[in-house]
Amino acid sequence: MAKITVKNENITFEMPDRAKLLPYLISNSAFPAGCDDGSSTVCACVILHGEENLNPKTHEEITTLASAGMPNSKRNRLVCQIIVNKGEIELEY
Repeated sequence: MAKITVKNENITFEMPDRAKLLPYLISNSAFPAGCDDGSSTVCACVILHGEENLNPKTHEEITTLASAGMPNSKRNRLVCQIIVNKGEIELEY
């Protein structure tokens, strides 16, 4: 089980390894859901710790973040595109 901490809400929850983060974040926090395909930045977040435990960014995710003026760093992500492989993740949105 992966452990997710949402710093700005001060909450922590667990989810299965190798699962999409978005449905678990919606179920366990006040996260503002948007699209589910990486076409908007409604679900933009910053990974504070554990980026090595996530799937790599897709080309679409990189393009969407860039069009919103967000630098292409390992820390800037779209929640709808994140698969948590394992371990602990800390994020804020």
